[in-house]
Amino acid sequence: MEDTTSPKRQWFLPSVSVLVFILVFWISLVFMPQMLNGDGDLGRHLTMGQYILDQRAIPTTDVFSHTMHGRFMVPHEWLSQLGFALAYGGAGLNGIAWLTAVLIAATYAITTITLQRVGVRALLALAGGLFASMVGAIHTLTRPHLFTLLFFALALLILETYRQQPKARTLLWLLPLFLVWTNTHGAFIAGLMLVLFYALGALLERAWATAVTLLAAFGLLILVSLLNPVGVALLQNSFAYLQEDFLVSMTNEYRSPNFHQYSAWPFAALLLGSLGFGWLSGRRLAWTPLLLLLIWTAFALYSARNIPLYALVAIVVLLPEVDGWVDGVWPSLGNFLTGTDAAARPTWGWMWAVVVVLAVAWAQANGAKLDIFRAGNTFSERQFPITAVDAIRADLPAGNMFNEFHWGGYLLHRLWPEKQVFIDAQTDFYGEALTREFIQIADAQAGWQERLAARDVQWVILPPERPLAAWLAQSPAWAEVYRDDTAVIWVRQAGE
Repeated sequence: MEDTTSPKRQWFLPSVSVLVFILVFWISLVFMPQMLNGDGDLGRHLTMGQYILDQRAIPTTDVFSHTMHGRFMVPHEWLSQLGFALAYGGAGLNGIAWLTAVLIAATYAITTITLQRVGVRALLALAGGLFASMVGAIHTLTRPHLFTLLFFALALLILETYRQQPKARTLLWLLPLFLVWTNTHGAFIAGLMLVLFYALGALLERAWATAVTLLAAFGLLILVSLLNPVGVALLQNSFAYLQEDFLVSMTNEYRSPNFHQYSAWPFAALLLGSLGFGWLSGRRLAWTPLLLLLIWTAFALYSARNIPLYALVAIVVLLPEVDGWVDGVWPSLGNFLTGTDAAARPTWGWMWAVVVVLAVAWAQANGAKLDIFRAGNTFSERQFPITAVDAIRADLPAGNMFNEFHWGGYLLHRLWPEKQVFIDAQTDFYGEALTREFIQIADAQAGWQERLAARDVQWVILPPERPLAAWLAQSPAWAEVYRDDTAVIWVRQAGE
């Protein structure tokens, strides 16, 4: 008798990629408050996105600061900022949390699909997707770079599919992907480099037709990347920032990873594991995977922000080799993996991912706090001057402000358009000169009074531990109007 229940049962059973999605989605929400408060950029992204919604236009000149007002600005994250603003408008910071968790979960679910596409058996693919998420957690925040992680994973899927079966039409999927990516986050250049490395690998393997096709795709993607609000200036901006030694050196995520921090240990484990496996197995990689692994390892060691991309590449390159190696050294485990893979391959079950997302969203919308500290998806009073802004919101000090660098985005979110900031964390726009000027003033270095006067600054909001705070507290020219453990506000006295 024919078994008529099997197809239905397989349809509703979750695949390993669905399991990865659900687990990573849940874990992301458990640690979401740390992501929300991990840096000061979110407020700027929300403000920019809301501006686009309100004005139905993408700004290419600065409207957010009094120091750079009217200067040319490259809107290299406008589409992601629009997405953040829509999520916030729909559900507040809960909406940001859900969007963030979905982006992260989708990234590693797609990585799991890629692993299965290249022949990795289901349980190893499940483990690979989850471990990649652990490695990538070192640089996971509520910021537009999450779109780059997702799109990078998609590009890997497309390129690996093409490498397995070199049909040129497969690469056509890169065109719409890069059109969206270019307008979503400036790190689309990582995707361009990925395509170029695949082409170089094909050249080294003497797969001439494949190399030519990939190089042609690379050329088309360069042209596609020009389809943005500022054209070639976007490409110039993306590459130029990496040459700003001072700005790069003062940004933590651009520095090499600090292995004294727990967050870098999964990366260290993957790095050492790849070296150990290479020695133990004696297996030789083809040029393309070897090139990808070496280059992205170098990128990750140079800059911590590249570690999540390295994790995607390394897992996709190494796990097929591990899968093949297991059969030779541990046949019983290999047989078990083959059996479970046969059962897992026909499954689908993506409706369960939707059910989980909707159930969690409903629960949090009704007040449930799912994070580890039961704090909820809110801005932290220890990280941002929430109470200080509440105190002055109804009667804002007159004139230009001088603000803490990392609070600029939050202050925009709360006070713009009534007030423009001195600076925020968008250093690729503000540049080295203004960033140095901020440091000169905030650290009360020689000439700080003249710089405040030149900028016509009438009030200051800073953490109480800043050196400038001690000087303003002693100066008769400034009156303290608010103080708590997070922030102090001074207003310039009339006539001073």
